[in-house]
Amino acid sequence: MASSSDIASAVTKLSPENAELFKKLCQNVLTSPSDPKFRRLKLSNAKIGGLCAEPDIGAGFQAMGWVPVENGAVLELPAAADLGKMKEVVDLAFGGEPITITVMRGVFRTKLELPPTARVAHLKLAIEQNAELGKMARGRQRLLAYYPPKPLHEGPQTLVELGIKSVQLEDEWQQLVNDMRESRVSFLRLAQALENPALRPLALVEQRDFVHERAVTMLRTRIVEVALEELQACRRCFEAVWPPSNPETLAERLALCASAAKSSINRREAEPGPPDLLGQSPLLEAMGMEVDEEPETHFVLEVDRSNLFLSTVEALSTPTPLEMRQLLQVRFKNEVAEDAGGLRREFFNEFGKACAEASEYWKLTPAGSLAPTGFVVQGGSSSSASELRKKAYRSAGRAFGLSLSQSSRPPRQPLLLGLPLARYFVRAVQGQFPESLQDLQNELNAEQHTNSPDFRGSANFCKTSLVEMGLEGQLTFSATLLSTGEVVDLIPSGRQRVVQDDDKEDWLRAVLHFEMVDSIQDAAAAFRAGVCDLVGASHLILLSAQELREAWSGRGSVTEEDLKVWQANTEVSPARQQQAKWLFDLLRGPLQEARPQVLKFATGSDRWPSDARGFRFVVEPRDGGDEALPSAMTCGNMLQLPCYSSPERLQTQLLKAVQNCTELHLA
Repeated sequence: MASSSDIASAVTKLSPENAELFKKLCQNVLTSPSDPKFRRLKLSNAKIGGLCAEPDIGAGFQAMGWVPVENGAVLELPAAADLGKMKEVVDLAFGGEPITITVMRGVFRTKLELPPTARVAHLKLAIEQNAELGKMARGRQRLLAYYPPKPLHEGPQTLVELGIKSVQLEDEWQQLVNDMRESRVSFLRLAQALENPALRPLALVEQRDFVHERAVTMLRTRIVEVALEELQACRRCFEAVWPPSNPETLAERLALCASAAKSSINRREAEPGPPDLLGQSPLLEAMGMEVDEEPETHFVLEVDRSNLFLSTVEALSTPTPLEMRQLLQVRFKNEVAEDAGGLRREFFNEFGKACAEASEYWKLTPAGSLAPTGFVVQGGSSSSASELRKKAYRSAGRAFGLSLSQSSRPPRQPLLLGLPLARYFVRAVQGQFPESLQDLQNELNAEQHTNSPDFRGSANFCKTSLVEMGLEGQLTFSATLLSTGEVVDLIPSGRQRVVQDDDKEDWLRAVLHFEMVDSIQDAAAAFRAGVCDLVGASHLILLSAQELREAWSGRGSVTEEDLKVWQANTEVSPARQQQAKWLFDLLRGPLQEARPQVLKFATGSDRWPSDARGFRFVVEPRDGGDEALPSAMTCGNMLQLPCYSSPERLQTQLLKAVQNCTELHLA
């Protein structure tokens, strides 16, 4: 049976609320020992039940004479029980000479008396109950002690043991507001504030507009690569004040992404040199002096069409971010065409498809999306092979970032990659990894072909025996890396551990987590760094995984609604009104399946943008009649049509041109 000192020791470890409740329950009996209502404790009461569930407290009540009755639902103190031990416990836990703590808030000083066993949590409760200190909620209190001042955190030690005689009190919310105004706040600190029950209502209700405006400003000014922890915190902040996946805010979020990308383009590294006279052009013009405008410089990207992925990786591995933020000009090796926009679109379209051919680095999911082949560094040391892979993924990330960066330039039309990234990889790049089994199965199923689902994504997998599924003895706690063929243990000696029915759920989570998180984390980190080199982290933060996926690659099909937008945004020469009408009639009918190919023929990309507000298309005349083929100027999204005499001739000749790419002028 616990001694009085043991019970008192357990009481001093309680939260202030539970300590006060314990004291009240005991003093009620000691003050009015003959009142039967004070001698019964109903454990169904949430507060009393919670108190008795604390370590050693329920047993302590019984050691003081309380007896479980009514099948343990009530603790009752018999009338003949000796109250001496209860009084001794109260004296030990709450007696003794009180201590005095001076609380300083600004120029004001207030003295608080506390029991000698009080801890930081008790001090915070006393401050919360003190009118002179404004009854500041504990969640808003920031206590500083010692010199130089250091924050005080709740813990098991008493104030006496900590040597605390005075503390400085600050309002956590007011301090946060002041630091946000001065841009001295990290997103990690802001996210922690939003998770604080005392601060969250202030941030998301009373001061929502202020918090939103400051968060946007913080994001806009922090356009360089950020640590993963800070990126994740930033996502949590914006999920609270500006949730992703909300179609009503998508346009505004995309506008902020474009603004941040533009900021990265306009940023200039500070370099020592002569005074910048161009920065003084208004003054020089006022003096009658002519000032030449600084010509816009270009970032020339020369790649080999026959080896597009590796040549792009190599070409993007060495330039500085500043160089790559200049206006892009693409050159294909041994080709004479000059880039006026069309080559740019074609490059990004073809680079996305070229990733699928680089089987050492990428694989196609059954749904046709790109995912890294995955790699892990064994033994905690980086090998030269893994460093080369990271370099390749960073360059690939730079290519994807380059598409966003260049798309923010006039005429602000998307530069779409020819294949989408797997959603689980986009999530890894954003730092929002799937963790629960259901989440992992959802991501697995999102990348499956509708006609051949993966058995591991079935909700019945965990409910059906391995024998029934024909998998008994077939599975071990190991996985194989596609990039190297290496077998990796998911648990110690996992390849020797055969999966059984009672642990198949553990195996399922482990193998899916390895495939969609663990084995691609290094690739995702390198890819993320490459994206941030060009546009910072705003797209990774403000967009959902699906929104970002479509911002990069649009959609591979052109729907009826898309076709309406296409036609509505088409400028038609008066000389080709009839042929243009036939064109869209054909795209709604016989050429429905060829919409992406026609789009690529005329624009350089077969992907339809998810945000098509800036899409423009032109139909112009071309010399010739029924025997002539149409041509295209991809730099201006222009389709040039001869004077066809019927829709049938237009269909025949357009298909021939699309299939053979004849008379295609890329510029």
